[in-house]
Amino acid sequence: MARLIVCEPCRLIYVPVPKCASTTMHQFFAALGGVDDRGQPRDCLPILEREVGPGVGGSYIVGCDPPDFPEIVRRYAGFVWFSVVRDPYGRVLSNYQNKLNRYARRFEPGSYALAYAGQVLKPWAFGHRDHQAERIQRMQTRIPFPRFVEALARHGIDWDAHFRLQARLLHMSDIPYHRLVRMEQLAEGLRDVLLAAGTLDRAQQAVDSLGRLNRSRGDAGPTIWTDATREIVAGLYRRDFETLGYAA
Repeated sequence: MARLIVCEPCRLIYVPVPKCASTTMHQFFAALGGVDDRGQPRDCLPILEREVGPGVGGSYIVGCDPPDFPEIVRRYAGFVWFSVVRDPYGRVLSNYQNKLNRYARRFEPGSYALAYAGQVLKPWAFGHRDHQAERIQRMQTRIPFPRFVEALARHGIDWDAHFRLQARLLHMSDIPYHRLVRMEQLAEGLRDVLLAAGTLDRAQQAVDSLGRLNRSRGDAGPTIWTDATREIVAGLYRRDFETLGYAA
């Protein structure tokens, strides 16, 4: 099941790609549609079925299957379609920093279990707070970055949407994109999209207030890449580098 995010007042449709500012974009569409986004940004927009069409008002999520895309494109004629993409190297690093639990649960269950052991054995010490960042740090002590990248080469990248090729998730043959916005120039790209939709004036405040939520630990820190890990990722994500225009 795919999800599209619609903003009727701005005549926009956004196609989310995991680990490409998708949390920020949920918040952005909530602001555009006048939706209360207090709490979890991903939970603030209503989810409607594939039969929906213009006339609902505000911002909302359309749940659909890829074969439905041509009909949805027809139904929302005149809307501006876009998505946000990311340098594949940055996306892989972000997955290591934030989604290593998904990899470990599937391929290294021992490391996954040990990361949760303290919370299970001493729940009173953790209370109700989310300690996901600490759990991932514990996983990283057992799964260094080179080992993680080498494992992606062995296991492939189709087992989870966070790791899958962006080019596959975008369904570019079925969707008439106005623009694929680079996450590295998010605000500038969104202004271009809004200009194309003729709604920049009403949305300028939302663009100006953009901040990337879910910021990955270590994004601004020293690189942990080696020639070997870069070569592996360049091969795994060759289609993304070529399709999206990033330098491998």
